Amino acid sequence: MESEKMKKALVFDPYLDTLGGGERYALTFAQVLKHLGYEVKIAWSDEQDLIKAKARFGLDLSGIEVDPALYKLCESKSSLSDRLKFTKQFDLVFWVSDGSLPFLFGKKNLVHFQVPFTKLGGSKIANSLKLFSINKLVYNSKFTRDVIERSLPRSKGVVIYPPIDTTQFVPGKKENLILSVARFDSPSHSKRQDVLIDAFREMFAKEKEYRLVLAGGNRGGDETLDSLKQRVGNLPVEIIPNPDFKKLKDLYSRAKFFWHAAGYGIDETKEPEKVEHFGMTTVEAMSAGCIPVVIAKGGQKEILSDHRDLLAESPSEIVEVTLRIARDLQNEKKLREEMEKISDNYSLRSFKEKISTLI
Repeated sequence: MESEKMKKALVFDPYLDTLGGGERYALTFAQVLKHLGYEVKIAWSDEQDLIKAKARFGLDLSGIEVDPALYKLCESKSSLSDRLKFTKQFDLVFWVSDGSLPFLFGKKNLVHFQVPFTKLGGSKIANSLKLFSINKLVYNSKFTRDVIERSLPRSKGVVIYPPIDTTQFVPGKKENLILSVARFDSPSHSKRQDVLIDAFREMFAKEKEYRLVLAGGNRGGDETLDSLKQRVGNLPVEIIPNPDFKKLKDLYSRAKFFWHAAGYGIDETKEPEKVEHFGMTTVEAMSAGCIPVVIAKGGQKEILSDHRDLLAESPSEIVEVTLRIARDLQNEKKLREEMEKISDNYSLRSFKEKISTLI
């Protein structure tokens, strides 16, 4: 008896080389498809970026191929007939949107939105036609979904929160360490490490036992880093660009608190793309027993919907909340345990289950 033919999947993310949260989402989706028995091809130009992603995110991407020819077809403004020819060979297409809807002709087509674009590219008529060939729109948060679907004639969306391999992040011996993990050169929205430095300066004037570590990816040169270092001055603040996965796990394990200031000063109803769309590093920190104190914008409010007392509106509030918890050791211990439990809602296991149901 002839064995069943292996299903083929195409994954396309136009920002793969930025190695941000959206890229980890797309590559983890590819990893899950591989485990579900698909032959997976990544439409991309350089295999080295996949190797870098493996080191950055701790992903097992063995058996997943990079296809430069497919990348050219996906990345270019290919004709409708060309798009038909090369996408129809796939049983499943997973396409990360750049703010527009593509024409896709796979057996099943999923378009993923990481960014809450206030307006989609293309005309309403064209987008309506494209939606007929798209089986589902996949959003990284309810926040992103609610913004995107204002521009759509009908809802075809499902929220699948980003995958966090919570088993990788384990609480260690905690130190008086405050950690922030965020891109220094995020292409979509500023992570506002400058705000965190200012907050820490205020905190250091009241409590000198803590230090701050700012870690994250950086591909944009030294200008941003130099500006942050100048802002730090003599404060006990360490800046770590491009840490590998092992280093990140170590930092999470030792940190007591996690800070995040993306979206500070932004009106999220007018500029939703400039706030945190979900907050993957916040969940990573929680799974390692860190207590997050973050700006109350975007997807962060979803993660901490049951702990709104950990949301802050300003740098001063970040300091106020942190010191209040730090000075109540019994409550601090209880909060750590609660954060670990909440993080399991966003586990890799949960992500796999939702994808299996979706496809």
